[in-house]
Amino acid sequence: MRKIGFLALAVLVLLSLVAMMPLSTFAAESPVHLMVVEWYGRGRVTFNAIPSTDNSNSTSDYKLLSFHWYTTAEYLINPTNDYGFPDDEVVYNITAAADTWDSETNFQVFSYKGTTDRVAGVNDGFNVISWGEYSQSNAIAVTFIWYTRTLVGGRIRMAIVETDTLLNVYFAWSLTGESGKMDVQNIMTHEFGHWCGLDDLYKDRDYWLTMYGYASLGETHKRTLGYGDILGLQKVYGP
Repeated sequence: MRKIGFLALAVLVLLSLVAMMPLSTFAAESPVHLMVVEWYGRGRVTFNAIPSTDNSNSTSDYKLLSFHWYTTAEYLINPTNDYGFPDDEVVYNITAAADTWDSETNFQVFSYKGTTDRVAGVNDGFNVISWGEYSQSNAIAVTFIWYTRTLVGGRIRMAIVETDTLLNVYFAWSLTGESGKMDVQNIMTHEFGHWCGLDDLYKDRDYWLTMYGYASLGETHKRTLGYGDILGLQKVYGP
């Protein structure tokens, strides 16, 4: 198991998987299933071959989840926080994270629809980002993905129908990359990658990519996409 010396990002936890069923059992609309992606924030690391400089524009690695959005993901932000952040600054940082992905494809993956008092983690038909408590105190952020599995033209299509992200209040947060705190835009750019249908990467050579599966306090380089991140996005949604 990899050990980490700075705060780490996470593993995939599958809470509910689709049973292996014959295709004939799938109706036009399948049951909704849940996948949870947690970013863990405690551990120790031993670096092996992590490049000392940013080579994200030459690393072509990416990994896809089994499902993605087939329509635009309309999302809401609950800016309520205990850190003294003005609502408009929270919204700016989170929408900037989403726009980072949209700027690299002609398909509109995200559409911001305003603020809300709803909380993330509830299967209520709304895509919500909010702060909140999570049962695992060492999880930096948690993305909940609800998806369906349908038979379309003789093939199974796994489509996301709702996605939420919870920023864990266990951690200190910053909007400016402050040392000793998690940067909202940095973390949300990675989380929106999961919304897009991208999985985590864990090879040392992928350290500078947004979808690298670990993050550190004060880190901001995940605010911008690397070559592999863009390739993965465009593999799903086109250039």
